[in-house]
Amino acid sequence: MGRLYNWRCAIIAGSGSILYGYDAAVIAGTFAQEGFNNQFNPSSKVQGAIGSVYFAGLIVGLAFVSALADRFGRKRTIQIGGVIGLIGGILQACSYQIAQFFVGRVIAGMASGIMLTTVSVYQSEIAPPHLRGTMVAFQIVTLNIAGTLASWVGYGCNFSSNQGFAWRFPIALQCLPALGLIFGCFFIPFSPRWLISKDRQLEAQEVLKRLHDDHEDPMFWEKEYLQISAQLAVERIEKENAKWSHMFTNRSELRRLALAVAAMTSVQTNGAQTIQIYQTVLYAGLGYTTRKQLLMAGIFGICNTCGGSTNLLLIDRVGRRILFLTGLFILSVWLGVFSACSARYSQTGSTDWGNAGIAFVMIYIYFFGATFASSPYAFASEVLPTKIRANGMAVALFFANAVTLIFSQTAPIALDHINWKFNLVFIGCNVFFFPIVFFYFPETKGLTLEEINTRFGEKVEVEIRDLTDAQTQMKMDVAFVENAEEK
Repeated sequence: MGRLYNWRCAIIAGSGSILYGYDAAVIAGTFAQEGFNNQFNPSSKVQGAIGSVYFAGLIVGLAFVSALADRFGRKRTIQIGGVIGLIGGILQACSYQIAQFFVGRVIAGMASGIMLTTVSVYQSEIAPPHLRGTMVAFQIVTLNIAGTLASWVGYGCNFSSNQGFAWRFPIALQCLPALGLIFGCFFIPFSPRWLISKDRQLEAQEVLKRLHDDHEDPMFWEKEYLQISAQLAVERIEKENAKWSHMFTNRSELRRLALAVAAMTSVQTNGAQTIQIYQTVLYAGLGYTTRKQLLMAGIFGICNTCGGSTNLLLIDRVGRRILFLTGLFILSVWLGVFSACSARYSQTGSTDWGNAGIAFVMIYIYFFGATFASSPYAFASEVLPTKIRANGMAVALFFANAVTLIFSQTAPIALDHINWKFNLVFIGCNVFFFPIVFFYFPETKGLTLEEINTRFGEKVEVEIRDLTDAQTQMKMDVAFVENAEEK
């Protein structure tokens, strides 16, 4: 099976990102629909609350995800997220009171918190080293495609004479990927690292064989199994003598956690997420009609998806560090240019400056996708050791989305009062993160998750390159006998 089976698993699990990407993006078009505004008549503060409660729900989901992922496994946790997402989508689409809509947004956010953490962890744990970044990048590309679909569905529905249908149908459509995810997960395996951590060694061997039996090294999956087993055995002893909070007190684990937090926070503070959520508000401020706002949102999604596809091609070739550094620099430049155009529009009222500003937003989001679409998710899941990977990703996403929650709540108010000057905050954040990435982020491309330990001065219990085929076969025979006896 090998690579084709590996990609099938990645595609099914990646549909969890479709659910998140669609629900996170659909609200931008919803804010522009007349039926939605007539139904709820939201002020700028209420719009901010609608945007921010989603991320509040996401943070709530993060509080449960590590316990679910470690107890029930990554794939069962993804299914649980699908069920919660389905409930959130139904509640939003059926809302006639703003309170019900808020509840639906919170529940949908909870599902996204579960998805963002668990899908990234699962993808990183089933992928071979040379394709790990690409497979995580594929997850984010599907997220971007879903966001683009949400934008164009909103644009198409705006032509409907039924104003209720125009905003309810795009939101209800998210129930389809939720259902697909729930049933699709029955056809993918448990993470081999999770199986080994639960002493289900023979199952783990079978899964690794199905995933990686077509590697150029004919005994790669056996060597990989021996490396994972040896590393997890050491980590299990360490974990037995420490609480989950050990990652905050152990210097090595804290350093790796801090890098994951920095990676995930940097993607939320560069402006792309906030611009995506409130882009129709931004377009309205530049004098665009409702239909043109929705059209621009669709073009925005296409540019983001094209950038994400570029990231998929680059991440395992140029590495994570170069993409981070290039992105922080280029995004700051384009934000500066967009701010200048917005300032001139405010002074002159000229549509030429407004159109130029929107053009630079499209260029900006392309480069965001090309450099940042998946790099933070891949890097964060890689630098965390297996024993704290689920917990650590949850903590990293908690900090990242706490920042997003603040931006989401304040963005409509800031756009009303300081307009283009709000972009300077994002430029300042990029300048802040640049030296952190330059001096502290190691390169992780091409290494197994266990070999990444060497980037932090830690020991790898078994080096794949040091194992001969004869040694590997002998150790596997011994492991088979031991596992059979235990069973």
